[in-house]
Amino acid sequence: MVTFSELRAAQPQLWKTAADDLRNAAAQCQRVEDDIHKNGVQPLHTDWPDHVGKLASGVLKRIAERAQVSSILARAGVEPVDALSHAVTIAQNELENGVRFAESNGLVVNPQSGSVSLPPTVQGRDPMELMLLAGQAQQLIDDAVEAATQADSICADELRTIAARESDPQTTVDQAKETQATAANKSLEEIRDTIPDGLSPTEVQQWWNGLTPQEQFDLQRACPTELMGLDGIPASVKQQIDRPQLGYSSAGAVNYAKQNVDNSSLDWDPEDNCTNFVSDALKYGGGMKTKDSDTWPVNHWDHDGWSDGGLGGDDALPPQVPGYSPSWGAAQNNHDFFLNHGGSVVSDPSQVRPGDIAYWQRAESGEVHHAAVVTGVLPDGEVLYTQHSEPGLNYPLNGRLPEFEQSSGPQIIQIVQPRVTW
Repeated sequence: MVTFSELRAAQPQLWKTAADDLRNAAAQCQRVEDDIHKNGVQPLHTDWPDHVGKLASGVLKRIAERAQVSSILARAGVEPVDALSHAVTIAQNELENGVRFAESNGLVVNPQSGSVSLPPTVQGRDPMELMLLAGQAQQLIDDAVEAATQADSICADELRTIAARESDPQTTVDQAKETQATAANKSLEEIRDTIPDGLSPTEVQQWWNGLTPQEQFDLQRACPTELMGLDGIPASVKQQIDRPQLGYSSAGAVNYAKQNVDNSSLDWDPEDNCTNFVSDALKYGGGMKTKDSDTWPVNHWDHDGWSDGGLGGDDALPPQVPGYSPSWGAAQNNHDFFLNHGGSVVSDPSQVRPGDIAYWQRAESGEVHHAAVVTGVLPDGEVLYTQHSEPGLNYPLNGRLPEFEQSSGPQIIQIVQPRVTW
């Protein structure tokens, strides 16, 4: 358990340096893998095609796979370490706010334990009022220590898991990717645990106002649905998270995506459902109104519409049924519809928000072939997305991109912010 004195003395900026070192290690392992495939395996296939050459190629492929596994696991380690840095920074600020609150009211804070007590003499002040103030200060301090302890424990557990995977020569690429996905969700948990429990709305508002603008921004992007449900968060902040001016609820779309990531009743069996899932999240979670056609078959040939004709959502009918517009379930059409009807590409990574839509475009052909809902952004800027067709919750965008490109070729990632103009 992290103690009061340990939290005050912590230097979270050192963990950011450690996270950067892990990023560099991951990049180096990725370069090793690429070098082996480009300068080792491929020339062997061409210049040494006999049995011995195939054996040599097999050895190089195994080495390349180990480098790939190490790269994925190093990337997996980045997020919990970086999240620990941010979580402890927030916890330190909350702790110092508690100490200042106590001392400004004439209370005494033990420098080792953090316990808050009344002064030796109350000098005519109401002891009951002082005890109430002491309880409020103690709550802030205890919440801060608890948040730091939880983040420290989560990070340590994840690093132990990653280290065990790395030390096991039998770890596969798929196992490393599973570990990476878990680490991203655990990193979110570290940030989420900095949100205090058991405070009154007034105390929550005081806690929120004690955060720096950057900390508030980071929490809005990492924990949108949690803040939306917390009494005491200012209405203006909830509006920034939900963005009703776009014509849909960003928080609602995010919550729907997270709650339905494994909901197979939404699927067009056996079709690819990535874009169908995005549209479901926007309509059934975000409340985005559809753009329907009056012609028959309704919507089916309307390239200027976006609708499921009321046939989607739970127990969805297949896409061949008239009612779905071409933009509902096809990534390219969906991407083009939103950009042609008020949406915009988010060109500044620092402005990506939960509720935006991520699209994967083949760099060579320009084809948009995959889509997902942005469901979070970690403080280091790592975008987390949730998808169907291989259900994935809070996958790290940059963290998984090298393997995505290995299977699908070079990609251009576009983050689009839809806006209802119809």
